[in-house]
Amino acid sequence: MRISSTSVFQDAVSNFNDMQSAISDSMNQISSGNALSSPAVNPAASAQVLVATQAQSVNTQYGVNRGNATSALSTSDGILAGVTNLMQNLESLVVQAGNGSFTTADRSTMAAQFKTSMSQLMDLANSTDSNGNYMFSGSTVGKIPYVASSNGATYQGNQVTQMLQVESSQQVSVTQVGVSIFGNIQVSPNAYFSTPDGGNTSTATMSNGTVVTPGAVTNDNYSVTFTSPTAYDVKDTSTGATVSAGNAYTSGAPIVIAGVQYAVTDGAAPTGTPAAGDQFTVQPGNQNIFQALTNIVNALTQPTATAGQQTNLSNSLSQATSSISKSMNNVLNARDQIGNSLQQLTNLDSVGSTVNLSYSATISTLQDTNYAQAVAQLTQEQFTYKAAQQAFANTSQLSLINMIR
Repeated sequence: MRISSTSVFQDAVSNFNDMQSAISDSMNQISSGNALSSPAVNPAASAQVLVATQAQSVNTQYGVNRGNATSALSTSDGILAGVTNLMQNLESLVVQAGNGSFTTADRSTMAAQFKTSMSQLMDLANSTDSNGNYMFSGSTVGKIPYVASSNGATYQGNQVTQMLQVESSQQVSVTQVGVSIFGNIQVSPNAYFSTPDGGNTSTATMSNGTVVTPGAVTNDNYSVTFTSPTAYDVKDTSTGATVSAGNAYTSGAPIVIAGVQYAVTDGAAPTGTPAAGDQFTVQPGNQNIFQALTNIVNALTQPTATAGQQTNLSNSLSQATSSISKSMNNVLNARDQIGNSLQQLTNLDSVGSTVNLSYSATISTLQDTNYAQAVAQLTQEQFTYKAAQQAFANTSQLSLINMIR
């Protein structure tokens, strides 16, 4: 077989290039600390590193979500702490408002304080997070939860909370349903209930209400006032507007007010028939705190010249105390739920940190350079390269003529 000088030199150049490439790879491993400079170095290990890296990335994102959830829930709890303090102040105001020595001017001053507190409470209920999202409108974070109305405020959000994935199989709500915190104050087991005025002189009674036209329901408070034993007027006490006047009265006949049906029935003789001046108030059995506070303001602005009017004020304040107490329970329940969620997030963070360390250890084992091994390999490769250079330099000078000589 004939071996030309050209092929010898080509083979030598190819071998030197391979050795230089190996030396370069070893030097890169040492300088970068990464033993997997390309998937070709170790395809199996590279595949395992890819899987572990992706899993670690997902775990890291869960950690980010937990941080966001913790921030949102902590902000909500801070706001509700303010609501708690405000509720406690309102309870004290109700007690003060019951002072029998108060004049009309004193009660007017108290009513102004309740209005101020209601405005502050509205601001808290409509709080936003750092991104401008409303925190108590359920999942409709772009819609303001409460808007002022003639009867206090109306909830605009929905009943669904916004959820955030904080672990592969667990979500946490980061918004609250406002109506479950500032609403759901049951003042009567009935959907709509009636209360006789303390100054009524007859024994006539009024039934609780039943919704007959849902679309007409306003959730305002109303009064039914008899102008004679056979006629009555209906007034929206939330707005001050007269709904109807001079209505003919028949014992037990339906009285429909804003889509809700009631009935006034004669009582026992001799004072069973409603007398002129007799009055009944009707209101929703399930209110929000803004409606309850509006009722207090309205009660404080009413005259208390007669024993009946004084009884009405006393009943209103008693109802206010109950409503504020129930609203406070709603707030405390919400804070308990937030506290439980924060504890869960803390526990998940601990687990997530452990898992992240495990992924990091796996990735490190697979791709980090073993410096002792890499240095030894580089030394061997450099020695081999130099030896090959020297051998080739010597053999490349050989020829038949030199052998003959």
